Amino acid sequence: MDRKFQKGDHVLAKGEVIWIDEDGMPRVRFKGGEIPIRISPSSLELVPKPVKPKKTKAAEPSP
Repeated sequence: MDRKFQKGDHVLAKGEVIWIDEDGMPRVRFKGGEIPIRISPSSLELVPKPVKPKKTKAAEPSP
């Protein structure tokens, strides 16, 4: 990591919503995180899921 963080810095982080609590509050798991955390929906921005490459069938050799 090239930069040292300081108190008060603003950051963006990628995570995955893994469940929604009964009160509507999402729980997000962050890569490298130990436990999912509750985050106010007003602090989240929905981003499109990455497109997974399609598996292509290898051409069968002709006899």
